Amino acid sequence: MHTKPLKIYQDFPKEGVNNEYPTSHNAFRQPCLMMIQGVRATGKSYLTSTILAQAHKEKTFDKIYIITPSFNSNRAYFGKYISPESVFDPTKDAIDKVISCVETDRDLWERFVKEKENYQKFQKKLHSQHPFMDDEMLHAFYHGWFEAPPKWHYEKEEPPKSLLIMDDILSSAAISQSSGLTRVATLNRHIAPLQKTHSGRSACGLAVIILSQSYRMQSGISRVLRENLSLLTLFKNKQEKQMQVIKEELANVVDEQLFEQAYEYATREKYGNLTVDFRPKCPTLTFRKNLNEAIVFDELTCDCHK
Repeated sequence: MHTKPLKIYQDFPKEGVNNEYPTSHNAFRQPCLMMIQGVRATGKSYLTSTILAQAHKEKTFDKIYIITPSFNSNRAYFGKYISPESVFDPTKDAIDKVISCVETDRDLWERFVKEKENYQKFQKKLHSQHPFMDDEMLHAFYHGWFEAPPKWHYEKEEPPKSLLIMDDILSSAAISQSSGLTRVATLNRHIAPLQKTHSGRSACGLAVIILSQSYRMQSGISRVLRENLSLLTLFKNKQEKQMQVIKEELANVVDEQLFEQAYEYATREKYGNLTVDFRPKCPTLTFRKNLNEAIVFDELTCDCHK
């Protein structure tokens, strides 16, 4: 076999668009599509609160939404990070309501960007001694431009970053009657597209974490969603058929033997869990025990020099 270069298809884009939120090296890529699977009382909500605490520390998300019928019982885990108006019952249009909130935030961002551009033009004209029309002065006065520039309502001046948590929604209308779940499963990084790319992002995007008692069941999480996951967390599962399905579906993504070794190690203790990262920042971060312990195999060599 031999190869030869072809002088064609060489005009690559100068700038890429990945729609990622900034995160530290050992944190998961965001916006993720994550499923946390474990039977009742294994610690799914506790683990999710750990993810929220780290995200809060890194300011990963500006807004967090939750679809659940049991928010009050889990308030100790989620109440610090989720405001009451961001809690939705698992109705058939719940996901669409969340997406609408993200799009509204996007519209506010684009309005802010426009106002900032107009403010900069106003300041330039103000210092150029050019005369103003009355409506220009009224607009500047109404928006407070004589005192301060427009201010974005989140901490960092960038398109909003959002997370949706779905908890206790198996067999609910939120997944059995809604096309919104398929939309977030296939397009979560592209939800709420922007008119202008900002910091490598062409959309606001929406991270999604789904807590589920079963990996596969009728009226449960669809295969379309499972095949689009970027992260999968598994607690101890004693159902052999379920584990066989998991291994079959992961076979094209991760090495089955490495998965079995990592799973056995991570789940041998009570509340122990394994997270498989399908888009790791480094191959050595593919498998984790309890989120904060990398399970490193010789077969997965480091390519990030960290």
